[in-house]
Amino acid sequence: MLPVTITDPQLSAHLDSLPADGITIFTLERDSIRGALVSATRMVALMRQAHGLGLLETLLLGKAYVAAALLSATIKGEDRLSLKVDGDGPARGYMTECTAAGQVRGRLFTPALDIGDDPADFDTGRLIGKGQLSMTRYMVGRTEPVTGTVALHTGRLAEDLAWFYHLSEQTRTSFTLGVHFDAEGRVAGAGGLYLQAFPGARDEVLDRVERLVYSLPPLGETFSSGAGRMDICLRSFPFFDLNLLDEHVVRFDCPCTKERIAAFLSALSKDELADMAATGNFPVEVSCHNCGSVYRFDLGEFMALSGKVVDTRDIGPQESKQA
Repeated sequence: MLPVTITDPQLSAHLDSLPADGITIFTLERDSIRGALVSATRMVALMRQAHGLGLLETLLLGKAYVAAALLSATIKGEDRLSLKVDGDGPARGYMTECTAAGQVRGRLFTPALDIGDDPADFDTGRLIGKGQLSMTRYMVGRTEPVTGTVALHTGRLAEDLAWFYHLSEQTRTSFTLGVHFDAEGRVAGAGGLYLQAFPGARDEVLDRVERLVYSLPPLGETFSSGAGRMDICLRSFPFFDLNLLDEHVVRFDCPCTKERIAAFLSALSKDELADMAATGNFPVEVSCHNCGSVYRFDLGEFMALSGKVVDTRDIGPQESKQA
């Protein structure tokens, strides 16, 4: 992935004032409930910059990035997990992917939303509509990924993820996802909380934890104020036998490189490559859907993909100039 730079100096200063993005993994009530808390303001801000998204698009995909960061706590080693939502609403859906190391990438299926005469509508359920949620695990050592799919319950990701676990694993699970904007529409705070009961967890304890979670201030606003994950955990769960297990970074990251894109292009037939070389404008630009990186190939690089030697005498003056 190509480096992403925040171009807004006020946003850059705000991000620099916040604690680093990351995930804190813990258990509650004698290890009967597992949880994860993510702070992801910089990750969401960089994602927005890289994809060139508006406010509503950032809200929708930002929450999906936060969810993917939380779900990274459910996998190990070199495994990967992808989350995909398909809907019939204006946004059509999105797809995100995470690694156990906290790397997150993904995209909206409709990067520029048109919601008619109601631009103030922040109901992501209406933007997604009816459809389905799929979660796929790519596990090292297994030749085929494992996918689970459920119909969308509300179109709002936190509720639909809880519904997914209720149906697929019969486990009581809750998600809280938040993205907060300042008065000028900048990403000011982003974060999320994940809690899941282990077998044997007492219902009365789960009820108390859920009531507490629903009473918490919005996490996006909390993280925008500069609060740290440890402070939030200690303040939120002082009477639930909090046991901290692990912490690591989360970040917007994609394994794409110019070499990988070149390998993809070189898989095209030589006839296709030759036709593109003869009729295309150079440099050729190829973008990664998952991170927005744009890789450029000049005529020499492009022709080399098909094993050809470039002779500019065989190219018209316009193409030679563009190269």
